[in-house]
Amino acid sequence: MIKVVIAEGQRLIRESLATLVGGLRNCKVVGVCASGEAAIKLVKQHDPHVLLMDMLLPGFGALEVLQRIAAADLKTSTIVLGNVTKVVMPTQMLQAGAKSFLTKGVSSEELDHAIRKVFAGKRYVCEFIAQRILNASLGHGESNRITKLTRREFQVLLMLLDCQKVNEIAQSLHLSPKTVNSYRYRLFDKLDVKSNVELVLFSVKHGIPTPSFDSEEVLRQSPVKNASAMVVAEEDTVFLMSDSD
Repeated sequence: MIKVVIAEGQRLIRESLATLVGGLRNCKVVGVCASGEAAIKLVKQHDPHVLLMDMLLPGFGALEVLQRIAAADLKTSTIVLGNVTKVVMPTQMLQAGAKSFLTKGVSSEELDHAIRKVFAGKRYVCEFIAQRILNASLGHGESNRITKLTRREFQVLLMLLDCQKVNEIAQSLHLSPKTVNSYRYRLFDKLDVKSNVELVLFSVKHGIPTPSFDSEEVLRQSPVKNASAMVVAEEDTVFLMSDSD
């Protein structure tokens, strides 16, 4: 029997995944949760074979979950689910220890296949991700300033994009606020951005999901007069539009 823990922030998706995975042959869902902190607790408690986790998991996030699983030498294999248009997020997750990355457009049959692959100790990525990783390895993919970031700087970037305050990030990652601020200043310098608004716009352009941000701040600093903001979550796209349009 393959024991599975599901970590997903949105209740409807979480419950749907639990029903789907629980109906697969020789699979048993032993726990469900909605945050990174809870995911680590469930993995330690149930020692599942597979953790099925959302890329934009609330709390300290999916990347930190992967790093803590690796640091604790836990045997759980992780499948990360996420909607992406570029290879930066899958690459970060796979390098941090994920055994599989799937887009949320895969079929239930492919999810079943991925679970059995990682249970057998193998890696698996869906075709969409595989093509982009191959293109990047051949020099045809994305090349930008993101590659200059350390893994911890990238983790802080994701938490800043989730509108978490420095003190909140420090508490979640067991760091001092001074250390978090140091990471923040370094990543601003490496990405050549000067404000949180520029950070959001840079992230959108380069395919880094922005689960939440201060849209009022974006509008205040936008060059578009009388602008309103709209986010298309599937493509991580921000549109700034004039009310007169």
